[in-house]
Amino acid sequence: LDKVLDPQEKVLWEGKPGFWPFVLGGSIATTLFGIVWMIFLTPFIGMAVYDILYGSKIYGFGILLLPHFWIGIGFVFGIPIYQFLVFIYTHYASTDRRAIIQKGLIGRDFEIVDFDQVTNIEVYVGVLDKIVGTKDTGSIMISSASSVVLNNKGKPVSRPHTFRNIKDPYEVFKFFKKVSHDVRTDISFPNKMRPAEKPGYQTNYTQPDIK
Repeated sequence: LDKVLDPQEKVLWEGKPGFWPFVLGGSIATTLFGIVWMIFLTPFIGMAVYDILYGSKIYGFGILLLPHFWIGIGFVFGIPIYQFLVFIYTHYASTDRRAIIQKGLIGRDFEIVDFDQVTNIEVYVGVLDKIVGTKDTGSIMISSASSVVLNNKGKPVSRPHTFRNIKDPYEVFKFFKKVSHDVRTDISFPNKMRPAEKPGYQTNYTQPDIK
């Protein structure tokens, strides 16, 4: 993180995603499809193994070299291995100025959203967070102007910056909301310009008479 921090920028929070919710969340669908795929290939795999052990071996190795077999292996093991490698280098942080997502396999890629640019923050707890999370985990989605992109049809699509499967998601959610509010307030109303009394800020609302 030191490579992307500004001078005197302070890191207030750091974290990583929960291992099992993160890995399974990005691979469970393809893994299940791969398992079903391999079940259909079971008779052919059985014949190949039998021929390798007790037959000519040519027929058996020929079956195992077919692309159908390796496609199934890729579906079962490829995506989980990829998710594991992504997990190793995924790291989240929040400073007193912005939220940072570190990811990447070969190099280090960073997604950065300045708190004064935040338009919305959401928290989401999925099924896998409840089933396989070692603690309560969930995802924080931060929207900003930069998270709106155009799809292949030229229509705007929101792709929030997502802190996936982090621990104590509700506490982190409240923390992000507070820091975002404080940063925007500091920019709009610097400390020297703030009045000692803020009339109207803590207005007491009364329930209107609705008939």
